[in-house]
Amino acid sequence: MQRIDLERLKQRNDIFYVGKADPRILVQLAEDIQVGEVQDAQRPLEKKHLEEIAKYVGEESGILPQSVLISTKQENQFHKQIKIESEDVDVTYPNGETKKEKRYFTMIPDSSSDLEDYRGTIDIIDGQHRLFSFSDNFRSIDLKDDDDYEMAFCLFVTPKIRERQQLFMITNEKQKAVSGNLLLWLREKLGLLEDNEKRFYPIINSLNREEFSPLKGRIIQSAEKIKKGYKAKELIKILGKTFPENNVIINQRLTTDDKKVFALCKYINGWERYYDVSFQRPAKDTITKISGLRYIMWWFPTFWENAVSERKAFDENYINTIIEEIENSLNSEYKIFDITSNFRSEGATDKAVKDHISIWKAYHSSLLNDSQPFDPLA
Repeated sequence: MQRIDLERLKQRNDIFYVGKADPRILVQLAEDIQVGEVQDAQRPLEKKHLEEIAKYVGEESGILPQSVLISTKQENQFHKQIKIESEDVDVTYPNGETKKEKRYFTMIPDSSSDLEDYRGTIDIIDGQHRLFSFSDNFRSIDLKDDDDYEMAFCLFVTPKIRERQQLFMITNEKQKAVSGNLLLWLREKLGLLEDNEKRFYPIINSLNREEFSPLKGRIIQSAEKIKKGYKAKELIKILGKTFPENNVIINQRLTTDDKKVFALCKYINGWERYYDVSFQRPAKDTITKISGLRYIMWWFPTFWENAVSERKAFDENYINTIIEEIENSLNSEYKIFDITSNFRSEGATDKAVKDHISIWKAYHSSLLNDSQPFDPLA
């Protein structure tokens, strides 16, 4: 057994203890919980989240400074109980005065033989994904047995289920979550962006800063307040379809981020001109909302591919011509952005774009056949 020194904390009538231990041992003291299993005072374990934490911890800089909240359980026929012990020690202060003070500690297993008697002897109140990422099923192979790794914990002594539920609510519901957009900004500053984020963050940065960009100053990149602004995190999702990796035509010609930004600015300006709106000074128009911007951005590959295949200059006149064709092909008494059902959700907009592209392509082909008749005998 190994000794774990503890600090005793008191908050009104509640007492708990703070310590540190190797999470690879600590997790073996917890009850074995399966992924997706419903628990009394915890959310189910998610395999993907466990794998993400384990991968992060396996990296050289993978630190987890947050403490986990755990509690002891009563001893029964299946396991012993982790107990809090104390001792009086003499403490000498810098002024030479010596006083007796109480020190708290607990003993936990440090060998496989001891572990068998203590498995299932603690409950995890908060931080179970962090702790279970060190289990044998998920632990990174890059975290070696002899690597020093300790985790802070807060230890409660046999709290009742009601107390455990309250602690879970305090550590989850009562905390204000950091917005995904701000986390994106922080990850960018720390060099922790994921693949798609790395691809598109520079484009978003340019769209938000270039003088010629219709979106200049309109993109929320961290926690700033911009009325009717567009969140960078949402724009990254949109750009994933605007510049798909498997699109050969786009990739062959829009080879740099600068070219992508320049083409997008021309493109958005074309939509502004046709509908007489401004992304810089948005009113109530659907097109200047995130749902409208999503719609036009998802059309971009079609506009670009058509310009390439028909050798058209990608300018505002060309873009306006195609938009006019789209409106005519739909054969509706309503303009595109007046049909609110197409913009109620991301799924509805995705379906609208796909349907409209299909309709426009048939209409556009008929125009080409009419305007450019082919006489095989000529």
